[in-house]
Amino acid sequence: MISPSISIIVPCYKQAQYLSECLQSVVEQSYTNWECIIVNDGSPDNCDEIANNWLQKDARFKYISKENGGVSSARNIGINEAKGELILP
Repeated sequence: MISPSISIIVPCYKQAQYLSECLQSVVEQSYTNWECIIVNDGSPDNCDEIANNWLQKDARFKYISKENGGVSSARNIGINEAKGELILP
């Protein structure tokens, strides 16, 4: 398996209503050698459900769920898991 050259980090907290639109935008890019790491920062909405739907659609999506710690904490966890040469927070 080829490592992705770009890792996209998507923190989510109380923004589930925008998550599908965001992830659809990632999929529609012309560049395809990416991974997208969705980090649920302890969100009380249905972020889990939406993220899991995208995980079923495309293996380039990864998902991490953590206790709420703020957007910087969520981004840092995503960055630590990233395999890409470049990171897009």
